[in-house]
Amino acid sequence: MVKPIKTKRVEELRDLLRDAKSVILNDFTGLNVEDISELRHICSESGVAYLVIKNTLAKRSFEELGLDEIGVLLEGPTAVAVSDDDEALPAQILKRFADDYQLPRFKGGYVAGRLFDAEEIERLASLPGKEVLLGQVVGTFQAPIRGLLQCLSASMRDLVCVLKAVEEKKGAA
Repeated sequence: MVKPIKTKRVEELRDLLRDAKSVILNDFTGLNVEDISELRHICSESGVAYLVIKNTLAKRSFEELGLDEIGVLLEGPTAVAVSDDDEALPAQILKRFADDYQLPRFKGGYVAGRLFDAEEIERLASLPGKEVLLGQVVGTFQAPIRGLLQCLSASMRDLVCVLKAVEEKKGAA
């Protein structure tokens, strides 16, 4: 018989995962309660949910959402970082935390509709943030326009300098 608390937990997790752009699974073995609490706090400040989950309940939630392939990652102690805003943010937060504590270790994840292994999640975490990438794109689009404006203003500046020199020459004569 399924306990109501377990059914409720599966529903909560399913609702959290339904709108997620990024689901990063990690092994938190070796982290104490204080470290996990600190990690949860860091995640929540950034709008990322961080949950320690039972694998059987997580499997049910993933299956109900049609994400059966992520079940292979659910072995051993598992925590999940979920974001419905930014695909790379949970991985980046976990990587920064792991750089300080050497833990948690990535198991893999489900990002933008595709299953990622631990190595791919590591690479995703190494990417610059969304705002930085958008800034780089804007800068790339602005560069040709900026060059054209500098070229045009240089021509005008040169013309003004020539006219000023002619005026000075005629004024002196």
